[in-house]
Amino acid sequence: MVDTEILNWTLDQVLRLAVIMIRIGPLVFLTPVFSYSTVPNQIKALFAFMLALILLPVVPVTAESLPNTATGLVIFIGSEFLFGAVLAFFASFIFAATEVAGQMVSISMGMGMAGALDPQFGTQVSLVGYVWNILAILIFLSLDGHHIFFKILGDSYNWLHPGTIHITDATYRGILKGISHMFVLAVQIMAPVAAALFFSHVAMGIIAKTVPQIPVMIVAMPMNIAIGFIFMLLSLGYLLPLFIKNFDMLGKSLRQLAVGMGV
Repeated sequence: MVDTEILNWTLDQVLRLAVIMIRIGPLVFLTPVFSYSTVPNQIKALFAFMLALILLPVVPVTAESLPNTATGLVIFIGSEFLFGAVLAFFASFIFAATEVAGQMVSISMGMGMAGALDPQFGTQVSLVGYVWNILAILIFLSLDGHHIFFKILGDSYNWLHPGTIHITDATYRGILKGISHMFVLAVQIMAPVAAALFFSHVAMGIIAKTVPQIPVMIVAMPMNIAIGFIFMLLSLGYLLPLFIKNFDMLGKSLRQLAVGMGV
């Protein structure tokens, strides 16, 4: 049975819902985990609509926020889309770091030619990076990391009036800082496995020089793969607090980035 409250909606409420949807839609479609191509677009759209309904009675949005001209409406939609795109792009750095680290380790293990399908972009990624990416996603969801976006999304209407988003020098510096941190994080993720593989390569080189009768090229590849996977398992206890620390920093950085776009 149709709820009578829905039938009594006014044009003002519908327009307010549209204003909220314009900001929520890009964030849902572009945010890591939610943006994966394996998630149907219909589910993403329904999820965005449900979030808009939840936020409708609590966020300070009015129908007057929508411009009256077509040009103004295009600029309005573009600025709101830019807000979600910047936040989603910044949040993807942590997950991109796992793929960078995995690619480097895969090459050292001799698995550079092997790959798996990345469900987010539909491209081929290294198996090691894929495993670390799945681990990062599980930790992200177990920490309720997705609630970070919902909290920032709700608070953003107090910081940024719809259609008044500004990209400042601080925004560019924040994004560049996030990119540099991505490579630092990639080194931190791969450090235990990369160090073990480095010493393995050195040991194989010494053996090749001292005992040339041993077929190092045949022995080295399966040994490096075994050492790589063993140290991947041993480093799980090291990766857990590392990801927790970075996801905690992500929440603070996203908040600062969102507030900065309203200055």
